[in-house]
Amino acid sequence: MRRLIVRLTTIASLLAAFLSTVIGLVTGISWPVILLRATLALVIVVLVGGGFGLVLMRTALRRYYEERRVTPGDRQVRAGR
Repeated sequence: MRRLIVRLTTIASLLAAFLSTVIGLVTGISWPVILLRATLALVIVVLVGGGFGLVLMRTALRRYYEERRVTPGDRQVRAGR
């Protein structure tokens, strides 16, 4: 799951930088501004992807530990099976 999130974030950030560069070239903006916008787009998407990954991992770990948590009532139900 983690590798998938990293791959998708990488692809999305490169696509955002590429689209920002293309838009800058089409509108005729100077190179320093194009590079700044492309870098900014890349960084923003990487940060959002990283935050999204943290939320997903936290949710997965929470479910994992909740499934394995055993309460006294659970022990009686499991023993009856």
